[in-house]
Amino acid sequence: MNIVSADLQKYACTGLFLIIASLQTGSIQAQVTSKPSLHEHKDISDTGRQFLDANIEKSRFSRTSIQMSQLDPRLRLSQCNVPLTTTLAPGSRFSGKTTVHIRCNSTSPWTVYLSANIKLYGKVIQTIEPLNKGHILKKDNLIAVEEDLSRLRYGYFTDVKNLIGKQLKRRLYQNQIVSANFVTSPTLVKRGELVSIVAENTGFSVKMTGTAMSSGARGDHIRVKNTSSKRIVEGIVKEAGVVSIN
Repeated sequence: MNIVSADLQKYACTGLFLIIASLQTGSIQAQVTSKPSLHEHKDISDTGRQFLDANIEKSRFSRTSIQMSQLDPRLRLSQCNVPLTTTLAPGSRFSGKTTVHIRCNSTSPWTVYLSANIKLYGKVIQTIEPLNKGHILKKDNLIAVEEDLSRLRYGYFTDVKNLIGKQLKRRLYQNQIVSANFVTSPTLVKRGELVSIVAENTGFSVKMTGTAMSSGARGDHIRVKNTSSKRIVEGIVKEAGVVSIN
């Protein structure tokens, strides 16, 4: 009986050891497999892209393009259990090269700055042929083409009608975008020259002769002296040699 009891005790101890060892192994494995989950870089990038896309006024452009940079693959960020917040980094804008500030506000917060390149395409007016300084622009000189507007530093035109009749301040090359500082309104009335003064009212108009007291382009307000009455009045330059008064 004692021998049997000893054997049972031996096997019982062995079984208990195996159970304890098994529990310890399972605990170690649980510790190994319970590493904190990481936030996917793709989700961070997608969040930044969605933020930029939602804040671009697409109706102003023919199409848009957003290229996001990639986060360093060595960057390990804990899984954020709340929605990420996004803002533009200081000094950034919704065009060209820009930077998005993305933040996780969970119990384990983190912040990343993700750069992007935004291209905004639209129609702009450029020349069809080389044009000399002083040239008065006509419809046949110009064409509308699609360009990345975010790279244009100076003012540009989107409608040919706004350029017809403008005078070039400098020579332009073929296929050159016409900037606002390249053109001016031509002088239609010169100081000291005789002009027609047209007094317009409902149902009738009166034409008189006068002398321009200053030079002016279309739409400019200038003073003119009536040749007959010697009275000085102010009018608007309508066309070459013509000033309209009310």
